[in-house]
Amino acid sequence: MKYLIVASHPDDEALGAGATMKKASLSGHEVYVCLLSHWSPTRDDNLESGINESHSILGVKKSYIGDFGCMRFKDADHHEMVRFIETAIKDCQPDLLITHHPADIHIDHQVTNECCMEAAKLPQRQIERMNPIKRILLMEVPSSTDWSLSCSHDRFVPNIFSAVSPENIESKIAAIKVYKDVLREEPHPRSEKHLKAIAAARGSQCGSEYAEAFQIVFGLEM
Repeated sequence: MKYLIVASHPDDEALGAGATMKKASLSGHEVYVCLLSHWSPTRDDNLESGINESHSILGVKKSYIGDFGCMRFKDADHHEMVRFIETAIKDCQPDLLITHHPADIHIDHQVTNECCMEAAKLPQRQIERMNPIKRILLMEVPSSTDWSLSCSHDRFVPNIFSAVSPENIESKIAAIKVYKDVLREEPHPRSEKHLKAIAAARGSQCGSEYAEAFQIVFGLEM
């Protein structure tokens, strides 16, 4: 099976689905990541180097890295963003697509969701022969999705879970640690303790030790 995670910035994919990505890669599935941005005016670490190291830890087969500016997605050419995501979809032909939730407080995450939903229709347009996307999931990114203050969208409501192992969680945290200052001190939502706690809480909701939670918006039998 082929996974494609479409995220706004380096570290978003690891925060939202890192343990699931590691589990999938170890199980022989192909994991791809499409990041719309690789730079930020507020970060001074080498994000391109971090992407390579983080994705190596998680077992990512191929990464598609865009050049849209952090916190500038709202003013970017959204048609260009959709086409960039479509390029990744055409290349890797995913069975499963994971992206941000629309109620996320980060405006870039909201725009990514909208553009990804548009790009996800590509196989149904019948412009060219493509495999159908069988499932679309929305992920939760700690300190972003939980701050869903807008009333214009429903909040993140998990309804499908990915049971993961303690080792998968450790790989997720290691993949986040390659970036400077992404992990914070307690009680921040991105502290190591909280990341493990939310994985334990999500695990308790589905009867496993640890889990990552998603909201399914489209699904065919896998």
